[in-house]
Amino acid sequence: PTRIRRMKYLQPLLAKNASLLEVGCSSGFMLFPLAEASHDCVGIEPSGVFSEYVKHRGLSVYESLDQLQQLVPATQFDVILHFFVLEHIADPKAFLEAQLALLKPGGKIIFEIPNAADPLYSVYDIPAFERFYWSVAHPWYFSESSLHYLLGQIGRPYEILRDQRYDLSNHMVWARDGRPGGMGRFTVALGSELEENYKQALVRAGKCDTLVGVISNE
Repeated sequence: PTRIRRMKYLQPLLAKNASLLEVGCSSGFMLFPLAEASHDCVGIEPSGVFSEYVKHRGLSVYESLDQLQQLVPATQFDVILHFFVLEHIADPKAFLEAQLALLKPGGKIIFEIPNAADPLYSVYDIPAFERFYWSVAHPWYFSESSLHYLLGQIGRPYEILRDQRYDLSNHMVWARDGRPGGMGRFTVALGSELEENYKQALVRAGKCDTLVGVISNE
């Protein structure tokens, strides 16, 4: 489901046989199907366990952006991806600017981050979720306005998209039990149409749980 949801906004931005770099590629679950679709895929992954697995599956993986630039100094990409990485970075502006240096003219950076306006916090104000959500591992939590501020400093055209990962069932379990794990729990009873309409209502209101940034190297 995660891959399918991401491909909704990723696929329209991919040219045929695009060169892709995913920063923080983990086990490669996003890169492998893209490679199978004839895209040229490279990963950045500091975890040795994950990087060895991805290499074993035939993709090039580097420990960091610096290592990639040192070992393949002339390389450039059509698209650079990262999912739930930016909020972990101490200097997000420098992080994005380093990626722009690796983009071809007209290339794009596409990233996904948590939205500080998550409805479980901003609408329902569930104390258990608040204790679960805020983490010292995240130097940053972005709202739409603060993400606009950051991307405005980059000096390239950009777009911010809204998305909602978790469904009404998940939110009902949080409200009832104060814990995660409710995805799809009541979908049979509620119906998939209601679940989807609920997500889209949150997206329209800007009270969704996820933001997607697209930066163009133009």
